[in-house]
Amino acid sequence: MKLKSFLYTILLTLISLPLSAQTGNCYRAVLTDKNNSPYSVSSPEQFLSQRAIDKRQRYAIPVTEEDLPVNPSYVSAIREIDSSIRILSLSKWTNTLTFLCQDEELVNEIRNLPFVSDVVVVGNYPLEKSRIPTVPVQKLRQETFDTTYYGAAYPQIALHNGHLLHNEGFMGEGMLIAVLDAGWTGFDELPIFQSLYENGQIWGTYNFIPYVEGVYSLHSHGTSCTSEIAVCEADSFVGAAPRANFFFIRTEDPIFEMPLEEDFWIAGAELADSIGADVISSSLGYTTFDDSTFVRDYSTCDGEYSIASVGATMASHRGIVVCVAAGNEGSNVWHKLSRPGDANDILCVGAVNRDSLYAPFSGCGPSYDGRVKPDVASCGWEARFFDDEGMVSVGNGTSCATPIIAGMSACLWQAMPQFNSLEIMQIIRECGHQYTTPDTLMGYGIPDFYRAWELNHTVGIDEMPSPERAWSVYPNPCEGEFWVVNSSAKRIQVEVYDMTGRLLYRSGSWTEDRLLPVRTNAWTSGVYIVKITDGDGNVEMKKLVRR
Repeated sequence: MKLKSFLYTILLTLISLPLSAQTGNCYRAVLTDKNNSPYSVSSPEQFLSQRAIDKRQRYAIPVTEEDLPVNPSYVSAIREIDSSIRILSLSKWTNTLTFLCQDEELVNEIRNLPFVSDVVVVGNYPLEKSRIPTVPVQKLRQETFDTTYYGAAYPQIALHNGHLLHNEGFMGEGMLIAVLDAGWTGFDELPIFQSLYENGQIWGTYNFIPYVEGVYSLHSHGTSCTSEIAVCEADSFVGAAPRANFFFIRTEDPIFEMPLEEDFWIAGAELADSIGADVISSSLGYTTFDDSTFVRDYSTCDGEYSIASVGATMASHRGIVVCVAAGNEGSNVWHKLSRPGDANDILCVGAVNRDSLYAPFSGCGPSYDGRVKPDVASCGWEARFFDDEGMVSVGNGTSCATPIIAGMSACLWQAMPQFNSLEIMQIIRECGHQYTTPDTLMGYGIPDFYRAWELNHTVGIDEMPSPERAWSVYPNPCEGEFWVVNSSAKRIQVEVYDMTGRLLYRSGSWTEDRLLPVRTNAWTSGVYIVKITDGDGNVEMKKLVRR
């Protein structure tokens, strides 16, 4: 059984070429296939939770060979070479695994296995188990809060009219947010977070970092970021989605920066998918590394070079709203955004202040291949959050902006479950304050989540996606652009006619793209017919309203 994601295997092999001369003790093995797998796409309950399966069915997202776990017999064969070999992470979407090994001869033995196409260096990990001190998140000062219901969080919630969406009854109930970060020091002990445990909103944790136990130690970055979403203390601090559920995944080593962390990131995204997460909030980003022999430049921010960026896109196509920080290199030599913020079909989040002014440190776009980045912006300049002492603090970073967008996205999707993850993200972009004139600093701008709900919450209520409904168009009504969603990735052609029968648009060729944009700028307001034809001759007609 050969992987349908063969392109990714080729890509990962090409990425490895400059690394072949490097030395280290952590490696990525690129595997050739999933032959003789004990898993089957017809039995997804073997590797996906029921929540994840239900979501796949709800939004007509197929379970494919890419979703099958890495062949366990291959993993066992590598382990059995020598007891000193430690498997660090697995990626089913790219059919790779990472391992730690001190002996180059053993590495060569793994390289020569018949099911291994390549082995590349991804890090040189220190082996001392107690090497990492506790490092607090950077903060400017502690602050007392005001007396409004939202307290210190009010300006960053009101920036998006999030309080108005909350007033409609949407505060994240039933939604699951996976937070990928470096650590949650104090989160399980501080009184401000205890109601989350008492209410059953913390669904679990997982740690990928070697020689570290659990997630509640070593760094408080995750504590601060999650507080912006999860805290619900009336008149002191109310976050972006305080009634959502959470799963904490440590993918980041808070001291060392190495390519291995990008492998941990995709493993974390796959875990989020398997538990049925609706949103990923990741205030992490990668540019250069501690070891200068791992050469990375702006050309690696093309959405395809990084294994983490590949994973971010694949997660978004599997029903997750993926929110990733743009990075804090805007005023540095790097200047551009970081990976995996460069990924396709995600929300890369830049930073502004509460007055909507661009934060000079926020990583700039576009992506190397010219796409609009960041996608949106939120408050990351003098943002408010809780620190690991349980105090409201003020700090800077796109790390602060990202959780706000993630939390509000969860509320919006709760309010509009008729849309899939790609549609929700596009609606969010379209409600950015500069959607028609995006730039390299804030992308499509600061989203108005209440406006997103107002314009779209009644659309398609009676047309919830199902396995039988392969296509949809959104937003509908539209303004300057709409998208054809090809959920099952069938080969289709799209045509648009006005009410006189005049052909206005035909897709240039047959396509299997899951998301096909159609611009309507030259069209007048009115009603149009979208005709979708698949390769088997099946035709579906949809009415589209252009404002």
